[in-house]
Parts: sequence; structure tokens; C-alpha cells
Amino acid sequence: MQKTNIQIINPITVNNWNEYILGFEDYSFFHTSEWAKVLNESYHFVPVYFTYSENDELLAIVPLMLVNSWLTGNRAVSLPFSDFCEPLLKDNSPFYNLSEDIINYSKKEKLKYIEFKSSKNRYPFETEHFRTDFRHILKLDKGETDLLKSFSENTRRNIKKANKEKVTLKLLNNDLGMKIFIDMNYETRKKHGLPPQPNIFFESILKNIINKGYGDILLAVKDETYIAGAIFFKLGKKLLYKFGASYSKYFELRGNHFVMWEAIKKYRAEGYEEFDFGRTEIEHEGLRRFKLGWNTNELSIFTTRYSIEKRKFLPVNLKTEGVHNHILNRSPVFMLKIIGNALYKHVG
Repeated sequence: MQKTNIQIINPITVNNWNEYILGFEDYSFFHTSEWAKVLNESYHFVPVYFTYSENDELLAIVPLMLVNSWLTGNRAVSLPFSDFCEPLLKDNSPFYNLSEDIINYSKKEKLKYIEFKSSKNRYPFETEHFRTDFRHILKLDKGETDLLKSFSENTRRNIKKANKEKVTLKLLNNDLGMKIFIDMNYETRKKHGLPPQPNIFFESILKNIINKGYGDILLAVKDETYIAGAIFFKLGKKLLYKFGASYSKYFELRGNHFVMWEAIKKYRAEGYEEFDFGRTEIEHEGLRRFKLGWNTNELSIFTTRYSIEKRKFLPVNLKTEGVHNHILNRSPVFMLKIIGNALYKHVG
């Protein structure tokens, strides 16, 4: 007799959780217990991961987190502040066994909706209501010379410019490295008219991800001055570019291109096979061109929202661009920090 089992699990409490997710083809860093801990610790989101097993074999994982907010409503998101988060399936059928349980749980918890982000399909069901963004992946299956040749002429020219300026790379996985990156991030977010993430978020990333060997802080340096930086997450054979920042006054030194090329070389040499540039909002054409310049494969990320009360999908509007950007990029950093600290826990 076949023995089936559906459970709700908190991955933070499960030993060797990452070993389980590595058994699925579509695993990503966003499925790890370390990322769950960062989101829980920083914003108090509650991990509710649905799992499906047959005869003690784990066949499906659907990660969800409860976002409880008096401002934006209570909902389940897979996952907050994550570029994408595929359901992990060893068989296509288990998700349909899980979906009704997820909906029933959401009704019991009086949630407004469930939100999913997937680059495979618009799960759990096909719908005409979805938002599309981009994801860019570079396969590290060539030597350095061939990789460099595959990049766009503009990308190669910017790498050459940084090298000519004698920009150097520093790996700084400590409190100082994170402090430097946070400061860069203040300026970068202000430039785009967005509040910066709370410091506690990056401090949690340092403690739970970087200090445990799952991430790196790479910084571009010119004459002992830090000009650009990026934070990378790593798991299995996959590398994820999660955050980037820089100082505008050093733009001509091409620090962002330099950090990215040095990271590609570094992680290729370490045996990583996939370099994921992460999510790009469809409105950010400049960032999209930057990522396409590395000869990446462009995928779509579909964001869907399923209303619990109405039992149907809702239109999705996640635009971060508008009049507010022009107001925020003229605001002082201290004001943006206050806004970020107050709002991010409501918008996950």
C-alpha cells in the first residue's frame, strides 16, 4: 500500500535541510534554510513549507512564508524578497495534491492571497493574470578566453577600461566588508528613488549566509578607495548575484563590470556551473541590457496572486517606478533609512 504524507515544515528547524533541496533539479539558494532564517530574523516572516512524500520519499516542496501586516494585509508568499522560487517537484502530480491543502490552510489563516514567483510556469494553474519579469543565466561551460569573447563589445570594452584603470578586487567577508557595501547601497538606492533595506537584513545575511560559507562580498578598489561591490550567494553548482551597489562618482572606472567579470572567473575556477544574474524588472531596460551583455540566456519570471476568498487569480502590479521615485531620490539618506525600516516588513 502506498503511504502518502503532506506536512508543513519550518526548514530552520530541520537538520541538513539543504541536502534535501539539492535532490531537486530546480533548487536555488532561495530554498535554503539560511535564506529562510534571514527573512524570519529580519522581518519576522513565518516559514510555512508544504512537503509531499510517498513511502518516505520526499517528492515535492512548496516554500511559503506568512507575511502578517496591518498595512498591506496577511498573505502567503513564495518567497518574500526572493527573485524567484520554483516549487520543487520530482513529479508533476504532487503539486496538485498539495495545492488544495495550501488553499485550505490559507482560508483557515484568513489570508488575502497566495503569491508565487516562477520562471518555469505560471503555477499552480494557468492564468491570464500574471506579471512578467526577466531572469538571466550564464552557463560557465567555457574557458575564460571563450567566455570573454562571447560577451558584447560594450561589455568587453568596459572590462578593459577597468583593467586599464588598475581597478583591483577585494574579497571582504566580514563586518567591515558589509559596512562598506551597506554604505554603497544607500547611495545606489537613493539614486533609483528607493529606500534601502534595513541594516538588520544585511547583518543577518552576514551572520547566517556569508559567515557560514554560502556567500561572498566582492568589492572593486581603486587606489585604496572602494568604488563598487556585489553580494553573491552559492549553493551546489549554482551561483547567484543577489545585490550590487556602487558610488556614482566613480562610474567611469566601470567597477560594476569589473566585479562581475572577476566573479565569473572566480566561481568558474571554483567549479560552479551556473551564474545566475537574478531578477530584472521589465521596466529596467538599462539593467536588462547590462545582463544581456554577458551573453546570458534570458528567461521569464511569472508572478501570480491567487485570491483565497474569490478562488481566482488577481491582476499583479509590482511596479517600483513612479512619481515616488522622483520624490525619494531627492530625500536625504537618513529619511530613506527611516522609510525602509518602517515599510519593508509590510511589502515582502
